[in-house]
Amino acid sequence: MQKILVCHTGAWIGDMVLLTPALRALKQAYPESFLTLLLRPLVVDLMKSNPYVDRCIVDTKTNGQFRSLMKLARQIRKHNFDVAVVLHPTSFRNALLCFIARIPVRIGSNYKGRGFLLTVSCPHNTNLHEVDRYLTVLNLLNINTVPTSSSKDTIPGFSQSKLEFWHTDAERQSIRKLLQNEGIVPNDRLIAVNLGTTWRTKQWDVSNFTAVISQISNVLPDVKIVLTGSKAEISLVEQLPHSESTINLVGKTDILQLGALLERCEVCLTCDSGPMHIAAAVGTPTIALFGPTDPSRHQPYGTGHTVIEKSVSCRPCYKRTCHRQDTPHLCMEEIKITEVVEALATKLNQNNPN
Repeated sequence: MQKILVCHTGAWIGDMVLLTPALRALKQAYPESFLTLLLRPLVVDLMKSNPYVDRCIVDTKTNGQFRSLMKLARQIRKHNFDVAVVLHPTSFRNALLCFIARIPVRIGSNYKGRGFLLTVSCPHNTNLHEVDRYLTVLNLLNINTVPTSSSKDTIPGFSQSKLEFWHTDAERQSIRKLLQNEGIVPNDRLIAVNLGTTWRTKQWDVSNFTAVISQISNVLPDVKIVLTGSKAEISLVEQLPHSESTINLVGKTDILQLGALLERCEVCLTCDSGPMHIAAAVGTPTIALFGPTDPSRHQPYGTGHTVIEKSVSCRPCYKRTCHRQDTPHLCMEEIKITEVVEALATKLNQNNPN
């Protein structure tokens, strides 16, 4: 098997981080193969740094759905792929593209009947973490990746399901300089607080973050809080009152520098987001706040993380707009400031028992 196409056109950074164990397993099983990843424009730059990806094909979905589909299928067909691995959990389009491109071996899960477009498929299992689900699909190629551990009890060390991130010493050095310019010295203790997320329904109110920052600063005055996020989330920072304990780095790092920054921090407080998965990938414990999505599928992968969620009857709904009329965003509103502060303090005290 020489030419492999992996299809995942989810446009989120977190998806790409969780995809890495499957990409690594493919390369280990077929070390001489040339692995191409079909993906969306937003994540191209990130995945170009992935050591298991040899080439990226971008699905722009322009010029109308049918026209762009046929144009992309012709482009894919020219590469004469031996096998297509459809890892996007719900995309019918990904399977259809590989069918039209006449790739001889096409594998994936049988989501909503798309299995007829594949040469072999497996049941679509929503009870697994996404990392484990991706690995399970590879069993169809006789690659032995049966998950041996859940996201809650992953065996320490470099297991087959271990996450990776691809920042280098260059990014670490740039973060050291950035922090130094903010008055941070190497021994300073840092918490990352990631304010934003892609869906409004996943968002915890900024006023809650403000209260947490204030209380942690009072309880642990030696700890500095680093605010992280993209340029699109600068408006969230503007809602926070100025504090000497906070360092605003929102919009001031690229994605690989963010990995180096999160690696430098002791703990990351975040909602369900791409930075949450990056923090897990670089080995930083997270306090992850979950609302409309299911932690069993999307929680930070590995050990040492804390998930805070509430038993609300309508969750997980996976809605980007809350449809509750009586108490909108109840699943996130029910998460209390006190329990988040306690979870953070516990993590920090574990790291520094003295």
